Amino acid sequence: MDKEQLIQGYIANSLSDTDKEVVEKLLETDADFKLALTSHNDMAMAYKLSEAQNLKTRFQKLEQENTKNHNNKFGISKLWYSAIAAVLIIGFFYITNSNTTGEDLFNSNFTTYPNTYQPVTRNTSENENSKAFVAYENKDFKNAELAFKEILKTSRDPNIRFYYAMTLMNTSQLDIALEQLQQLSKDTYDYKSETLWYTALIYIQKEDYKNAKASLKSLDLLNTTFKSEERQLILQKLED
Repeated sequence: MDKEQLIQGYIANSLSDTDKEVVEKLLETDADFKLALTSHNDMAMAYKLSEAQNLKTRFQKLEQENTKNHNNKFGISKLWYSAIAAVLIIGFFYITNSNTTGEDLFNSNFTTYPNTYQPVTRNTSENENSKAFVAYENKDFKNAELAFKEILKTSRDPNIRFYYAMTLMNTSQLDIALEQLQQLSKDTYDYKSETLWYTALIYIQKEDYKNAKASLKSLDLLNTTFKSEERQLILQKLED
């Protein structure tokens, strides 16, 4: 099975357990594959929303026509059309979204955040910070985790704590990562928007959708463009 088939099967939740394991491995090791899966998932979600809106518009037109036609031989009332529309729209979302789990949403939206705080160059001096970020850029997240943890013993830099949380997410330590991100909630620092986004993703993975929506809405209040399309699609999905 090629990568395109794997992506389509993953979104449709029709893969075997073996193929799902292949996809999950690719999501961890193949950045291009992860980007492609995210793009496919976003397009699929947008299509579903569009189809639901088209269905709603169609029934609104039928209601208007029925109102004008007083001699409707079937005697179908406006209330009846509304009931049919509601049932079909609800059914549409149930059928298309019922197989999507918090794990699916997390996997299709989580990407490793790049090192924009202390980029590594040839002239980077050898110190604890540089060791941590060199490991992070090399995706050696276990050693990066240990290095960031050591730095935080003597530093209160919230930006370092953010990257420490990112290493924890990349080693699937989501509970500890969430604790670290929550510590940052009241701080002012460079990665406020990113913190809310990754906090929301962890809540989504846990299927704690109430807190996930709260984090995404807090992100909206910052008036940032960070992940603007993705978060609106997720909010729409969580609220339907």
